[in-house]
Amino acid sequence: MSTKGCDSSWDFNYTSRMVALVSGGYKFIGRYLNHCDGVRNGLTAAEAERISNSGVYIISLYEADAGTSISHFTRANGIADAEDAIALAKDLGISKIYPIYFCVDVDVTKSQYTSNVEPYIEGMLSVMEEAGYKPGIYGPKPVCKKFRGSHKATERYTFVCDNDWGKSGWSATEQDFDDWSLRQYDWNKTLEGASPVVIDECEAKSIGTAGGWLL
Repeated sequence: MSTKGCDSSWDFNYTSRMVALVSGGYKFIGRYLNHCDGVRNGLTAAEAERISNSGVYIISLYEADAGTSISHFTRANGIADAEDAIALAKDLGISKIYPIYFCVDVDVTKSQYTSNVEPYIEGMLSVMEEAGYKPGIYGPKPVCKKFRGSHKATERYTFVCDNDWGKSGWSATEQDFDDWSLRQYDWNKTLEGASPVVIDECEAKSIGTAGGWLL
C-alpha cells in the first residue's frame, strides 16, 4: 500500500498550512532546496523544523530557475546544479544518506533526452557521486526509466511525473515504468485552510525507500 504525500513550491511556515497538511493525511512533502523569486520558496531550517516536528517527512527537491526549459539541460548545468544543491543541503544539515531529486520539469522527446538531458544527468552524477550524495530524478516516465537503468531503487531514486509527457519518440516499452520511488499524479490542488496553499498530489511506495527525512 502506498503512502500519501505531496510536493509544493509554497512554504509551510504558517501553522494553518501545517494543520491542513497533517489533517489531510499527508505523510510527506517534497520541498525545494533552492529559492526562485516569484516561482518557489526555498526550504529554510525553520520550515524544515516545523514540518519535522509535525511528523511529516521531507523529500529534497532541486529545480533550477530555468528548469522548465529544455535548453537548461547541459552537462555544465548538471554540474552547477549539483554543486548548488549539495551546498544548500549542507546548510540545512541534511545527511547525505538522503537523496536529492533533480527536476526535469519539461516534456522530453527521445532526441532531447540524448542531446540535453543525458549530458545534464552525467554532469550531475559526476558531482553527486564524488561527494557521496544519493542522486534522484523527477521527470517523465521514460526519463526516470533511463536514469534508473540497471541500478537499484536506493542507488538512483526516481520521482515520476505521471502525466502525458514522454511520448514523442519513445517506444511503449520505454514509456512503461512502474518501479518508481515517488509518483506525482494530480496537480495544482488547493489545500484549504486559514492560509491556502497549492500542492501537487503524490504517493510513495514507502517513505524510507523514497528518501524522506526529518530534521
